[in-house]
Amino acid sequence: MHDSGRVQATELGGARALREWITGQAREHSRVFLIESGAPTDDVAEVARRDDVVLLPAESGTYDGLGREVRYRGALRDAGDELFFGERGVELQDYVAAAFVQIVGPTAVRFFDASSWQVFLDDAELARRTGVFPSALIDPRVLLADRSALENPGEMEAPRALRVSADGSVGIGVQGRVIGTIDELSSVLAVPLPRAAALGGVAPGDALAADLASREWIGRYLNATDLMKMLGLDNGTAKISGFGWFPIDDDFSDAEPLTAEPFLLETPDGFVLADTRTLRRQLLTPSTARVIAVIQTSSSTEIASERVARLLGTSLSHAHALCLEALTALNVHVGRRGGYTDRAKGAER
Repeated sequence: MHDSGRVQATELGGARALREWITGQAREHSRVFLIESGAPTDDVAEVARRDDVVLLPAESGTYDGLGREVRYRGALRDAGDELFFGERGVELQDYVAAAFVQIVGPTAVRFFDASSWQVFLDDAELARRTGVFPSALIDPRVLLADRSALENPGEMEAPRALRVSADGSVGIGVQGRVIGTIDELSSVLAVPLPRAAALGGVAPGDALAADLASREWIGRYLNATDLMKMLGLDNGTAKISGFGWFPIDDDFSDAEPLTAEPFLLETPDGFVLADTRTLRRQLLTPSTARVIAVIQTSSSTEIASERVARLLGTSLSHAHALCLEALTALNVHVGRRGGYTDRAKGAER
């Protein structure tokens, strides 16, 4: 590979690793360490593994350890900061400000305080009620910091995204609390923490836990923003089931769709089932769309079959067969009853 090709590959690899560090979603690497300017590196070199990435300032001294070493310029701590790998860069913005500034390139948004956290919650509630999503979160250039903490806040795992500051403190995620110091890094990395720890610098832990516990649908909301990016949708160009719109009105829903479920949409071309994981899209007949809507908001196949029979005016056995066909052929699932709330309340039908 020519030198220019190696440089481009390094820049791209650094950008991908930084994306994992920003979102907290590990895909290609086990852990990503962001070493800030002036921070010591010896302890990181001792604990880094081959499948880790160590992001180092360009001016930092020689790094002698395992893990993939990638050099960067800039910083990513305060609003307006920019970090670069060669010509590839990302800017950091406050969640609230992101709605008012011009997004010109890759941008990470984080919650700098409790007020921006509250605005995020308010935006999510508005999208659920009306189907109108915040412009920043449906912009494909924008990444939400520590997203994995929002999707499954209570899950315990060893730290994956770490920031080593100039004073030797070690923090978790983009906005998380300090979890130790560099001289105790080995033991810090071995202690599992709830994912919500990555939000520890935003608001008191009890308040955060209560906010997320009462909104178990936040992960699905974030997946809906991915859906809009995936399909290039703007607000108003399509309706997404569960967000300001529901295709049926039978008042017998007793469950929420699972977080990773495919989305049911109504578009100018008709009903579509779209999966953000597989990128698969499929046109549906109106009756099939209604069967899927029932399945995803029922806690069991039996309840779904009864609802479909009532909705379509068919026998229970035929309704059960329709549900089984959708479950197997379209990879949809019954919903989650725990924490169920009336997702359609106040929504357009």
